[in-house]
Amino acid sequence: MAGRNRFVLVVEKALADFFRLEHGTRHEHHATVLAEPGRTLADVLRSDVPENSDVLVVAAADSLLTAPTVEIGPGRTVAAVRTGTGPLALDQTRSLLEALERTDPGEVQRHADALAEALAAAGGLRIEDPLTGSLAEAGFARPTWSRSDVGAFKPGAVQLAPTGRLRLATDVTGTTLSGQIAVKGWPVVHSRTGDDARRHELYEGLTGLSHHPLVLTVDDGTVTDLKAAASGSAAAATALESLFAEDPGHCAVSGVGFGLSPATQPLPFHTEANASATGRAKASVHVVLGALPRTPYQLTLACATSTVTAAGGTGALAGSGTETGEGGRPRRRMNRVTASSCGCH
Repeated sequence: MAGRNRFVLVVEKALADFFRLEHGTRHEHHATVLAEPGRTLADVLRSDVPENSDVLVVAAADSLLTAPTVEIGPGRTVAAVRTGTGPLALDQTRSLLEALERTDPGEVQRHADALAEALAAAGGLRIEDPLTGSLAEAGFARPTWSRSDVGAFKPGAVQLAPTGRLRLATDVTGTTLSGQIAVKGWPVVHSRTGDDARRHELYEGLTGLSHHPLVLTVDDGTVTDLKAAASGSAAAATALESLFAEDPGHCAVSGVGFGLSPATQPLPFHTEANASATGRAKASVHVVLGALPRTPYQLTLACATSTVTAAGGTGALAGSGTETGEGGRPRRRMNRVTASSCGCH
């Protein structure tokens, strides 16, 4: 974080007994602010946090995880850690805080720059999954990055930790995306205005993707067909079909995301961790369906068995083709198998 000489920990009051601030040597002044139920981060910053502070927010309430730019001010650097719910929430939060300590923001920034430069030079990318035989291609004259949460935390904004997320916009003029994409891995269901119960229902319906792939057929950026590549992903197909019927805007593939944080582990139910974690790969790959606030929900679906290459290239840039095994050597890519004996029918 890049503030001045003051560090402030903002903790939701319900979590106060579980966090303690140990004074380090980087900041001269330290303070802890307990946020009462119903307070917003904007209110806390305005009344309890001096300007020119480094601020860490630990909270579950969305109202404490974002604030208008005018309330943050140019001198405050604000990092926010979303806590989950349930018996594993504190363990997950500890994992995220430890990941923050281990992360080298310069390394993440260099990796993001190299990936962006490679795709810009190629004018497109390929997403290929040898397990299901899926292949999709995106093309663009110049890539548009709709999200770039990489490098060090910067003053003037609230950034959700962990950082390490890069997203190529695929719903903009001049960018095309068509083919088949296999999604597999922990899903992320994000919402600002959608019903909370419905959000949980969607998540539960998609959890089969953590073990079983689902193939999306995409035509010029729109999902036109779903095929369960294993019996365990049939429920996920049903959940998506239901969502598409409610609002066809969710059929739009708004982005291809890359997770660039090697220090972060994927965590069930945690939006930022699942979108940022690289897993065993050099970078993880995701597709994003819908786009807040145009649609009530935004889904980030992992492509854990897919590999991304630059258009016209053969070297893996992200995904399973960049995974390392023993000795740190990249895992060999699987040969494509389309016969019924592949085990994915």
